[in-house]
Amino acid sequence: MNAEVIQPPQLTNKRLLLLGVSSVVLCISFIMAIFAPFPLAMASILYGRTKGFLIGILGLVLTLSFALLMYRDVTLMGFYFMVLILGLGIGEIANRGISPVKGIVILGFGFMTLTGALMFTYLKSQNVTLEQYIVRELKSSSDKLAEQKEIIAKSTDKNSIELLQLLDRPDLLAKQMITALPMYFFVGVFIMLWFNTFLALKSRRLLLSGQDHTFSEKNLLNFKVPFTVIYPLIAGLAMAVFGEPYGLETWGLIVVQCLGVFYFFQGFGIFSDLLNFLGIKGFFRTLLVMVTIFMANYLIAVAGLFDNWFDFRKYFVKRKTED
Repeated sequence: MNAEVIQPPQLTNKRLLLLGVSSVVLCISFIMAIFAPFPLAMASILYGRTKGFLIGILGLVLTLSFALLMYRDVTLMGFYFMVLILGLGIGEIANRGISPVKGIVILGFGFMTLTGALMFTYLKSQNVTLEQYIVRELKSSSDKLAEQKEIIAKSTDKNSIELLQLLDRPDLLAKQMITALPMYFFVGVFIMLWFNTFLALKSRRLLLSGQDHTFSEKNLLNFKVPFTVIYPLIAGLAMAVFGEPYGLETWGLIVVQCLGVFYFFQGFGIFSDLLNFLGIKGFFRTLLVMVTIFMANYLIAVAGLFDNWFDFRKYFVKRKTED
């Protein structure tokens, strides 16, 4: 008997409501917000896209109510709207039997294109540039910035003085945000997509074990970046190292970090196979994975990169055969 098979859940309305509320709670928690799309994806997979969509709309209403009552700011609702699109998108990847890797790439770039178009339309309607909009929002949040200044002023961090000076110059802060946010947004979207798709496909395989599925989370563990991606990565590294006199250093770092997230996915699959080979399971495996992700994510990305030449998995198979 397969120990991984779980009794299929009873698809009650209470469970559906619990999935919707869970997505809201995860979104509000901030720390665990990266997993907020997962309950919505499972609602769509288990109950169908219509009920998944309706429970997502309910979550959107709950988030809006909470944001207005507690924070008096709709930013939280905007984030949940992002969670809603990604969660339902992951559900569609599973329901339509789309290759998870292909689905993540299409959904990720499609979502960023949609976000960019909406931002461009909004800025046009306000007749402001992105920098002007950010400066305006920073000035309107002067009370919150003042609180942050007090916290930073009491800090012993060596960069605290530079941070204080930056907070006093909204124009410089806006320029730095414009430079950094696209990269963080790109990396954040794909990391959120990969982990939530992985969890959704694994949960579907376990909960709906009696059904045949073309793809599972194992397809994500065999993620392979096309070899041709190495060339723009090399160009990005060259700009990051030698591009400072030409103002290309920042752009080089952006290219490296954006492409690095895909090599991280490839490296994570190798790391997972290594843990399987070593026989590491249970709580210790989970703890080791979490520590490695947060403390040594660059090493995983480097392993994914060099896998293009060394094919690390063949060494695991060879050693298994010898044993």
